[in-house]
Amino acid sequence: MNDGKQENELENGVRTLVYLDDETEPLLSHRPPVRFELDTTRLEDGEHRLRVEAYDSTGRKGVRIISFTVRNGPGIAVNGVRDNDVLEGKIPILINAYGGSGETLWEPSRAETPAPIPTWAWVLFIAIVAFGAFYGVRLWKPPLNFATTPTYGPLTLNPPQSAGLAATTGHATADAAPPTGVAGDDAALGASTYGNNCVSCHQATGKGLPGVFPPLAGNPAVTDADPTTHIKVVLNGMQGKTIGGANYTTPMPPWADQLSDAQIAAVINHERSSWGNNAPKVTAKDVAKLRAAK
Repeated sequence: MNDGKQENELENGVRTLVYLDDETEPLLSHRPPVRFELDTTRLEDGEHRLRVEAYDSTGRKGVRIISFTVRNGPGIAVNGVRDNDVLEGKIPILINAYGGSGETLWEPSRAETPAPIPTWAWVLFIAIVAFGAFYGVRLWKPPLNFATTPTYGPLTLNPPQSAGLAATTGHATADAAPPTGVAGDDAALGASTYGNNCVSCHQATGKGLPGVFPPLAGNPAVTDADPTTHIKVVLNGMQGKTIGGANYTTPMPPWADQLSDAQIAAVINHERSSWGNNAPKVTAKDVAKLRAAK
């Protein structure tokens, strides 16, 4: 029944013809709608076009041209020259071809055309590294449980095992042994304790960071002949203090549960005798007395 209708329509002039490129013979002639498969593997790579002619029952013709590109052959990559470039002198050019659609054994690595890293990528990389270094040096504040470990700060000496035990249990004693190899050297213990726990805020110069961390150089509590305030601040911490006309709101953490009496005495003596400071020293017994009075 359908075949008879198709023949009647063809006889009445209703038909569609499809031509490829400039061929005079149509690929097919059929009544609409038309479905067919175009095998591009039989065509050369490049520009092609389909010309579709349709006729109605009155014989009136409609034409539509569709341009398309065939690319079944190897992909081609060119480095060193682009469309419409203006060239002078000798130009190094690299051409790579890879992966045609008819190739059965194809290595994906062949598609990796070598190319230099662009300048902007190097500039971006250097900027990121520089910013990271600046941020790490100037802005990073390690947590207390990390700041007291040998992995942070300008470590010069290992803290004593007994001090570490006291920090862990929260029971520091005035009889804590000095660090191994120091033989009771209070100055070395003070420098080591300061480097491990205090330098990230108060800095190696003792000047701190203006408006953020107070200075120890010339600080009235540090230079006072009476060390009571100095010891209490180290033991119990502090927040909110005006020094030299600058208001410091960043809290200083308490170190009573982190350091032994000997370590606190040593670091206080280090601060009271450095950066131009010259104040009387304290002992571990002085620290233990104020710790017990808390």
